[in-house]
Amino acid sequence: MQSTIKSKVTIKDVARACGVSTQTISRVLNDRVDVSSVTREKVLAVIGQMGYQPSALARSMRQRNNTMGVIIAGLRYIGISTTLNGITQAAEAFGINIMLKELPTFDSLEMQPLIQSLVAHQVQGIIYAAPEVGENWKIIQKSLTDQTPPIVFLKGNPTSADITISIDNYSGAYQITQHLIKQGYRQIAHIAGPCEWWEARERKRGWIQALLDNGLPVLEEAQIRGNWSSSSGLECFNKLLTQYPQMDAVFAANDQMALAVLNGAWQKGISVPNQLGVVGYDNIQEAAYLSPPLTTMRQNFHELGALAVRKLVSIGDPDQVDPEVSSNTLLLTPELIVRKSTMRE
Repeated sequence: MQSTIKSKVTIKDVARACGVSTQTISRVLNDRVDVSSVTREKVLAVIGQMGYQPSALARSMRQRNNTMGVIIAGLRYIGISTTLNGITQAAEAFGINIMLKELPTFDSLEMQPLIQSLVAHQVQGIIYAAPEVGENWKIIQKSLTDQTPPIVFLKGNPTSADITISIDNYSGAYQITQHLIKQGYRQIAHIAGPCEWWEARERKRGWIQALLDNGLPVLEEAQIRGNWSSSSGLECFNKLLTQYPQMDAVFAANDQMALAVLNGAWQKGISVPNQLGVVGYDNIQEAAYLSPPLTTMRQNFHELGALAVRKLVSIGDPDQVDPEVSSNTLLLTPELIVRKSTMRE
């Protein structure tokens, strides 16, 4: 007689049978209070009928310390604070606690004590949510031991760590520059971010490549470096007016510097966008309410944080089949938001 091998029931099978998300099943298994009694009874009944058995690792995580560590720096930056919000909301949905450690600076050398503290608290995984600046990613990886749980690195070069989730800054900057060229701008200046930041280097690289692909020169006088602040953006803009007076557009590497360019143009009676196109990066909430509204690049930082949590969950629990985070390298595509600051009449 031929035997039949019964496939193992997964959490996705249970979720599909119940008509709910896998997160809801996880909430029931974790005995969370934010599930209605009706849903809880239905889930438990289906689990019994289907004979679902959570993985041993998942059970041990719930029985011990279902906690993830998060190392972060620069909470004053909108992208980083929004990323943290995405992490906390996703962790809450999975019934996971967060242990937060904040670095004093992006290039801080005091990383080993933070790692040791998280390991001592038996966290099931770590999200390093500080962007790659200088050697900081390399330094933290030197602190890792065999006892260190899986680490997901956010906002850096995909080749700099084993598990990374980043946003494609190169393609974003390339899109921006292409947009300006399509609008008829040809003398496009760039206010870059600090060169220590991988993201700043990628945005500058995208600007350069788009100019070259369109047969436009990459002039030394058309590029200048700020420090992400509005004050540096205004200072850079004033310098560009002197060293590159023929410019007809400015691509600032973030919105804070771009809004200073808008203000500087207004002070000098330069019409935006007819005389000068202005574009930023990040799509801060204020960008739509500037005068004129600012063309910029939207990065989904909330999704970035949520994907990091989902990646660690998928590593720790084989039942959590999540195709979106199956790869150890994820690169999210940003979205160009076109507004009046680059739309010539």
